[in-house]
Amino acid sequence: MYSYFEIQSKVGITKHMGSLKATKELIELCNIKASDSVLIVGSGNGKSALKIHQLTGCRIVGIDISEGMVKSAEEKAKEGLQFMVGNAENIPCPDNTFDVVISESVTAFTDKNKSIQEYYRVLKKGGYLGLNEVTWLQEPSARMEDYVKRVMGLEAENENHWMSLITQAGFKDVINKIYSMKQGKQFLGELREQNIGAFKMWGRFIYYYLKDSEYRKSINYFVRQARKLPSDFDESFGYGLYVGQK
Repeated sequence: MYSYFEIQSKVGITKHMGSLKATKELIELCNIKASDSVLIVGSGNGKSALKIHQLTGCRIVGIDISEGMVKSAEEKAKEGLQFMVGNAENIPCPDNTFDVVISESVTAFTDKNKSIQEYYRVLKKGGYLGLNEVTWLQEPSARMEDYVKRVMGLEAENENHWMSLITQAGFKDVINKIYSMKQGKQFLGELREQNIGAFKMWGRFIYYYLKDSEYRKSINYFVRQARKLPSDFDESFGYGLYVGQK
């Protein structure tokens, strides 16, 4: 069966919590300027990288573990944008390279200690780290915690644990903003971000659903799981924006 990320990769979907609103807030919190060199970890299909470039004029390198996503992102590449295959836990870039590192809804799927230490390594002194990550709003029930691990494939953390991970990696002056995640607003935000690319996305989805039995089986599984969403999902499941300086 395909994983959550493999399903997205095949159709070229990229999404993160808070959608464009969260990305714009990270731009402001990280003080991204036109002269900056920015690393996007988990750049997916390149939509967020392109938007950050359009809003700030900065130079961007995007890495993603999926070759399919990198190919999709390269279709959007222009001057000032570069995409390549790379792992958050072993970033293929030299020390002290970037002014800002941004990662949205990616770090929670990695070995967090390794990836955050890598973010620190590739940043220049004084550079900013900006994370947008799943955060428990309250102590989750055992059923909720199991659901997130089993269905979504990640281990969420509470606000204090995220702050501790970032501080222990060496970052200073760490701040955070915590938000609940309203499913309706999230869906509309994702829909707006896909823009006209949604036609291509849905075309690929229909193709794989009809032609690939494993893909169809995986989609059906996730649909069944969505119907079993724990009752405390909205109360427990949110996201945090975390920003620290090297």
